[in-house]
Amino acid sequence: MKILRLFLTLPLLVANLRAADAAVNELVLPEQSFPQLGAILQQAVQQSPRMLNRALDLEIAENSRIAARAALLPSFSASVSYYKSDDRSSYIYTDQSSSANSYRVTKTPYSATLTQPLFHWNERRNIARVGEIQQMISQGQYRDGYRLLAQELRTAYLRLIVQKLGVKRARFFLEFTNNQLKQQEERWAKKVISDADISGIRLSAERAQIAMEQTEFDYQVAKESFARLAGMSALGDDAIPDSIPVAVHPAGSFERLLAGFLSQKDPPSTEAATLRRQLEVESLNYANTKTRLRPKMNAVVGVSQDQQNNLYGTIDSYSLTSVYAGVSVYWNIFDGFATGAAVRNSLARRRQMENDYKQLTERLAEQAQNQATHAGFSARNMSIADRLLVNSEGSLKTVQEDFQRGTKSEADVSQFRLHLFDAQHNAYTARLDYLWRTGEFLGTIMEDPVLANLADQ
Repeated sequence: MKILRLFLTLPLLVANLRAADAAVNELVLPEQSFPQLGAILQQAVQQSPRMLNRALDLEIAENSRIAARAALLPSFSASVSYYKSDDRSSYIYTDQSSSANSYRVTKTPYSATLTQPLFHWNERRNIARVGEIQQMISQGQYRDGYRLLAQELRTAYLRLIVQKLGVKRARFFLEFTNNQLKQQEERWAKKVISDADISGIRLSAERAQIAMEQTEFDYQVAKESFARLAGMSALGDDAIPDSIPVAVHPAGSFERLLAGFLSQKDPPSTEAATLRRQLEVESLNYANTKTRLRPKMNAVVGVSQDQQNNLYGTIDSYSLTSVYAGVSVYWNIFDGFATGAAVRNSLARRRQMENDYKQLTERLAEQAQNQATHAGFSARNMSIADRLLVNSEGSLKTVQEDFQRGTKSEADVSQFRLHLFDAQHNAYTARLDYLWRTGEFLGTIMEDPVLANLADQ
């Protein structure tokens, strides 16, 4: 019956997955506009120092899983010794007489034992399962770590574009200020303006010089930080685009993805999956804790040999070799009520995790809703910034035409060009904010396409 229900619901699941993929494809991400960023995100899997450390976490998790699985496998131990000793034996007879002998002994005893767990109330199987779950947790954290890294690289890359524009604006403003200073210096030399007037203009030019140098320095530091984060060589100016293209906000896609996320009983986020697996681990620990005071059984196969000397007062030696096989049972009968306390603690921890999971699911649902709403707000602000940019471009064009007709000065053109720089900065910043919020939303609902770069991991 369950198989029949599965076959009946399978087409619906496939349709939902296709609808989710279509909705995700309608959302705009930076790597869609900048293929070079997509290549950086792919290379970061193997090159980023952060991902290299997380790959080592995967190796540690795999070795921990192997160590946990060892509880199910047989264990083999062997020992061999070689030593010499000075022995002395004394014999007391019935007539109260006695005799003593001293002699040197050389012994080489050895033993080998093979032990296989037989019945431990599923304790060993649970230990192996815990190792597998811990490995799955590490794999999920590896994927989520890459997603966070990709989101950080996207934001840093877009910020570099904005900073590159800021450098152009600072250089242009410095040039404009120096031209103004030159003109005013000539007027001051002719005593047209006062010392106080020229002093303020000189200070403005000095501040423009400082601002330009600081902007260039911050831009260079940001490029180095981005390259270090991505695990790549230094990034040149030619590798950074001059603008962030216009982004379209598909409100319907956000709504469909949000509805699909909220309809799921168990959120697919890494944080929720990790807590679910930790709940499973705690349940296994609880089951193992209850077996502490139960008898455990092992199968044992072994061989041992020992050597004895001075048999019945002689200096002869003999060896005893034993080959054995059987079953051993050990039973910890009383441990001072420690097991009962451990069982109650395990139950309490599990109830804590269940409460945490309930709060987590509510928080993730609220977080996804808030992110979708904020993405809408960001899109509206972006639309306003784009319209202001268009207006600024039109104003500059009009002033340039007036300048050609001789009705506007070159300083007026420069002022409107500075206004255009500011409008571009505001528009690019608004687009950056929108693209960042889109990535955050997709990350929360675990639909970020960048995870496809880990398909082979």
